[in-house]
Parts: sequence; structure tokens; C-alpha cells
Amino acid sequence: MGEYYNWVNIDKKEYITPRDFDYGNKFHESMNKDSAPLHALHVLLANEWKGDRVLWLGDERLVSEDFPNAVIQNLYVQTAEFGDSGYTLNLILDTYRNVSCLFKEAEEDVREEIGYYIKDYLELGRLEPYNEYGIDLEHPYEGLFLKSGRRYKYTINHTKKVYYSLDETDILFQNNTKNDFSDPLPILMGYGRVAEPGEWLGDIIGVSDSRPEGYLLLKKLYMDR
Repeated sequence: MGEYYNWVNIDKKEYITPRDFDYGNKFHESMNKDSAPLHALHVLLANEWKGDRVLWLGDERLVSEDFPNAVIQNLYVQTAEFGDSGYTLNLILDTYRNVSCLFKEAEEDVREEIGYYIKDYLELGRLEPYNEYGIDLEHPYEGLFLKSGRRYKYTINHTKKVYYSLDETDILFQNNTKNDFSDPLPILMGYGRVAEPGEWLGDIIGVSDSRPEGYLLLKKLYMDR
């Protein structure tokens, strides 16, 4: 079936999933620069997720306390406290909030999922063990679908003090042919079975329409290794 990925914020204990935006969530499926999941991620990075640690997390690779990265070590601690040694997907699905529901672009799929949740409650008189979207059953859609995703001009690594722009940075394959349709951020921040750990994994990432002063513009980035 393949490995599935979500954008995960380990500090806020929140995530967004491409499937809620009607995109596939295997490693490369929502990498298009104009994809709704990436636009939603940009809005979160500029606002609620600003300054938090975020990664593109696959569901088939165990986290390890021996992996030399603070984000993965933190996930290992959270997973161990949850009582599921190394298998982080259960931690995410059972304790984090899926905030895809905040975006208009995810409304159709999320309304359907919430409808199933309410139907089970009304017909069976019980709730699923975890309320994925964190809804209030009395007002299940209150506060949802109010945000719109958008792309910001600059993607900034505040830890390394570098940034890129899809207008100014050459996005390349290893054979040096240009890629005009993808955003390299999932590769830079990925952690999973089918992807090498990203070079920006664990760094603080932001977005802006203003060029960050004192930071280095990356002239080229590669979409494969």
C-alpha cells in the first residue's frame, strides 16, 4: 500500500493530513508547489505554528532514542510515555489534533468524517476513543473551515539562517534538469521509511513575503539524492 505522510507539529501536538484536502499522502503525492496541503502548511507556519518544530512524518518508520536529532528523540519520549514503543503513528492519531479542519479547502472531506463521528454517537450512544478534530459535539462545526491556504514567497530556515524562493532558487533533479512544479520542503523535512532524513529535520522553519535580512538565499536545491 505504501507509506503515508502527515505534517506534524510536535510542540503544539497537532497535524494536517493531505487526505483531508483530497490529495494522496504518500511521500511525493502532495509535493506540487500549488497543492492545498502545502498552502495550508504555509499559513500555519506563518501563524499558529510559528517557531514550532514541524516535520513531514511517515507512518512506517519507528522513532529511536539513538537517532541524532532532537525532534525524533522528543517523539520517541512522547511515544514511550504513550506506551507504544517506537510506533509513533498511534501516538499521533490518538493524542494529537488534526487541524486540517480549520481550512476551507478541506471542508468537503472533513464534514463527511465529522458526520460519521456524529452519526455513531447518535445511533450507538458512544464516541470513538479519540476526537480527531477536537470538535464540540454540541456545535461540531463551530470555528472550522475559516482559513484559506496560500503560498508565501520565501521559505526560511531560522536555525541555519538560509532561505529559498521558488521564483529565485533553482529546484533541480540530480541530473541538473529543472523541476518547475515541486516544492522541496517535504524532502528537506521528511522522516520515514521511503525517505532519507531531511537536511532541515528538526530546524525551525518559517515563511514570509519579505526577504529575511542577514540570511543566505539558496541558489539551488535538489528534489532527489
